[in-house]
Amino acid sequence: MDYKKRIETLRGNMEKRGLNGMFVGADASWEYLSGAKRISRDKTCQRQNSLEYACLLITEKDVVLFVPRLTGLGILPFLPENNAVTKQVVYPDEDLTGETFFKTVRELGLSDKEVGVNRDITATETLCLQNRLGCRVTEASDLIDGMRAVKDSEEIALMRKNSAIADQVYQDIMPMVRPGAMVREIEYEIEKLFEKYGCSMPSFPAEAIVLGPASGPVFGMNYDRVEKGYSFAFDFGGVYQGYCSDFGRTVFVGEPDPEIVRYYELVVAAQKAGLEAFRPGVSTCEEINLAARKVIEEAGYGANFIHRLGHGIGKDVHERPFLAMGEKTVTMPGMTFTDEPSIIFVRRCCMRLEDVVLVTENGCEDLNTTTKELVVVD
Repeated sequence: MDYKKRIETLRGNMEKRGLNGMFVGADASWEYLSGAKRISRDKTCQRQNSLEYACLLITEKDVVLFVPRLTGLGILPFLPENNAVTKQVVYPDEDLTGETFFKTVRELGLSDKEVGVNRDITATETLCLQNRLGCRVTEASDLIDGMRAVKDSEEIALMRKNSAIADQVYQDIMPMVRPGAMVREIEYEIEKLFEKYGCSMPSFPAEAIVLGPASGPVFGMNYDRVEKGYSFAFDFGGVYQGYCSDFGRTVFVGEPDPEIVRYYELVVAAQKAGLEAFRPGVSTCEEINLAARKVIEEAGYGANFIHRLGHGIGKDVHERPFLAMGEKTVTMPGMTFTDEPSIIFVRRCCMRLEDVVLVTENGCEDLNTTTKELVVVD
């Protein structure tokens, strides 16, 4: 990854916006810009070690990494040789009031200056910039979002590899999808398979959406085992060398009735309509969303397609831009999205397909190769 080139691109964006500094939270964007590993977000918040002051600061001359001592032990030794960091500020774990952060930012001459922050920066840091340093703070996530949205060849290769891993995980897990199997055991096994194939972690907790006569009265209350007469919809992904996959297929347990088959065929057609709507440099994300939705809405099931068509994917499993209403971003070659239409009937079925797709010079490429044919297990 060319981290220094990314920093120079960001500096150009900052100059156009009139920003003297850009503060980036300790998550995917600091990994994208600097090469430093993101600080993992657990299911519960990490409050120890003054992590609220961990961030990346980009100025005209410096790329400063702020990190508490203990956390730094797991990050700094693993910086790639071509990382973009010019200054490491390792502050004491007990620096609970951010004195090191305050003094360093002041020494860098940013007091009373125009600075940007991205959405992952903490409120603690923002208030310090505003109240203690007198900075004029602007939310400037879009400066980095636009960069991350268009992947380079190295990123695309990783996305392609990870999509192939997701396809393989699906093949490996299918023998477990048999009547009587417990859903949670299948979900656990999916996450183990991603680790087997070189992923550092799931990109989100693996889920099997199992709907049928005894599932809950609202969406999200899934049945807990594989049983005939139910639909079994996968939703899973992994993180491979810092990049995410996101995959979905629907399996039928026992032969589905003709009406359910019709729902499934509509979802396949909607996904295809979404793929065909990508016109690089012309079509907006909103227009692609509408093209897929139209297939389902004209069949009378618009109310059962309860979410956007898809989302950007890369360093985060959900990142901007989104294939959704109100998203006017024009799609460009190098962007990667999920294409994931669905039709959902509570206590009856969940029909969904999900692939990662790459916008090319001529249209769109599906990075997943798993069949979209109707699959039935006995």
